[in-house]
Amino acid sequence: MTVRSHLADDVVEEVGVWLAGEFVGRLPAAEIDRVVKVTRIDLESSIAQEELGEMLHRLSRARLQRILLLSPAANVRIPQAR
Repeated sequence: MTVRSHLADDVVEEVGVWLAGEFVGRLPAAEIDRVVKVTRIDLESSIAQEELGEMLHRLSRARLQRILLLSPAANVRIPQAR
């Protein structure tokens, strides 16, 4: 692994923990983790590396809120990336 991937992995873990704290009890932890990981894949080649943390948090949070908004009682999933 490169240093870049270690940093990105740390960011993914940090964002996952932050969002899990916000959405725990409303969405399963596995779904939160999956959304964060899929969002990282979507952003990976689209933004500057130094912006990954903020953009990952914002987009993942928006996707999780959309899941809750669309169907709070159902298990709605964001399609797998690419």
